[in-house]
Amino acid sequence: MGPHDHPLTPSRKRMVVGVGSKNISGSFLEVIEKQGWQGLWAGNAINMICIVPTHAIELRTFECVKRAMTSTQEKWGGTECPKLHIGAVSLNLSLSWISPIAVGGAAVGIVSTLVCHPLEVKKKITPYLEVVLN
Repeated sequence: MGPHDHPLTPSRKRMVVGVGSKNISGSFLEVIEKQGWQGLWAGNAINMICIVPTHAIELRTFECVKRAMTSTQEKWGGTECPKLHIGAVSLNLSLSWISPIAVGGAAVGIVSTLVCHPLEVKKKITPYLEVVLN
């Protein structure tokens, strides 16, 4: 679930807790009647504060890696590709078969796992730790 489903989140939470209507459309209309259409996005600012930096880091990583990979492919595009000599065997290390988009996507996955997801885990665990420690 992400910010794209947020207008339904207040209605869904009301149903889970057992407040108001027992169906999604009735709960949706109750939120609009009591809080106006702005009530459908209540609490979304906190989500956006967390999501925007994460997506900015991921997008920047993707663009930098894709650009670096493309320029390396262009540089090594012919006779300049590095060669590896092991005894009588000589290997050309060509990057032409590797997609810069795939490498950028892989880099985003690594950066998200190492940088962004630990922050999400900390955000979700902190309230529970406060309860346990107090």
